[in-house]
Amino acid sequence: MKDKVCIITGAGGGIGSKIAEALFLSGFKLVLMGRNEEKLKKTANGRDCLILPGDILDDNYIKEAIKKTVEVYGGIDFLINNAGVAQSKAFEEISMEEYDVIMNTNARAPFLMCKEALEHLKKSSCGTIINIASVTAHKGYALQSAYAASKHALLGFSKALSKEYYKEGVRVHIISPGAVFTDMVKISRPDLTGEGMLLPEDIAETVLYLIKMR
Repeated sequence: MKDKVCIITGAGGGIGSKIAEALFLSGFKLVLMGRNEEKLKKTANGRDCLILPGDILDDNYIKEAIKKTVEVYGGIDFLINNAGVAQSKAFEEISMEEYDVIMNTNARAPFLMCKEALEHLKKSSCGTIINIASVTAHKGYALQSAYAASKHALLGFSKALSKEYYKEGVRVHIISPGAVFTDMVKISRPDLTGEGMLLPEDIAETVLYLIKMR
């Protein structure tokens, strides 16, 4: 896997930063995408990589990030769609603006990331997409209707994409973890203490396993 090019969205957050650390140790050339430039720099920790701060809801940001990656590294081998937002709120209280942000972040943005990166992944000898979903994509929970809808959409999209492009050498995986103790979860589910929950490192290990077993 040395010198393979991997894009990670949401790379400044708990899961994204741990995935990046694991791939840095494996010799990857990384592209770190996220809203907060300082958090991305913290993830990089002085290591050589491409840091591209921006808003994943901006189509131009996504298109320019793919373009810049290819300009700098010559191609794309792996794409990890990790960026996401969560919410714990009664269905009747969710505004359509909140719904749009959740759906656009968790489902639409990964769709466009895959769409823009696909031609480059097809040229790779190991083109792989890994989408980070949630157990809520399979099992509904109260107060998470919008979040569950977005992750279920991501799950269905990933399954269809996998069947459509596996003959062209592009593999599509989706990880649907249970509760992971991250800053996002602490905000959206303040009732959780972290006891018995997964850690970001657990997801990073799963990602690394899928990549190495490709």
